[in-house]
Amino acid sequence: MSYDSKTLSTFLSEVGSEAVTPAGGTCVAVVGAIGASLCEMTCVHTIGKDGYGDVEPELVSAADELASLRSQLLRLADSDARVVEDLLEATDEDRQGRMKRATGVPLTIAEASLAVLESAVVVTEKGSENARPDAGSGAFLVKAALQAAVFTVRTNIAYIDDPAFVETMEQRTAEIEAAAAELFEQIESNLAL
Repeated sequence: MSYDSKTLSTFLSEVGSEAVTPAGGTCVAVVGAIGASLCEMTCVHTIGKDGYGDVEPELVSAADELASLRSQLLRLADSDARVVEDLLEATDEDRQGRMKRATGVPLTIAEASLAVLESAVVVTEKGSENARPDAGSGAFLVKAALQAAVFTVRTNIAYIDDPAFVETMEQRTAEIEAAAAELFEQIESNLAL
């Protein structure tokens, strides 16, 4: 069963169990999806409201993008669980390849989270005044998801013996963090924080 069809209670019980999965990356992807949903909700609660007609096309586009990213993050939650399970079954011969995959998934979670923050800039600027705090809460969750995903990438590359791969991952995570910092500054400004 995939994480997009589990109850929250079941998911949390599995996280808190003796099972190895779902682990950190899966949880991070779910948190990112929750953040995307809050931003999406802000769009939905603004579209069609009096006084917001001029920004409606941007919010419709943002809502569609956020719905897509929410689905992507839930798929990544499943992917993370699979790569962690595969890593646990690795032999010495295939450990490096599996570790690279276990690094690639959290990197993709960070990239998807960055895309959510891009939409959150629009939503926190143009969403209805009453719904904007929800977008702000969503953005904070997504920021945390991004930071945790980057942390996982950096933790995992310590076990990889391929210097070119490690360098690429280090460069990409630095770029993601820098872009996220700029976006979050805009979000905080939109929210007057």
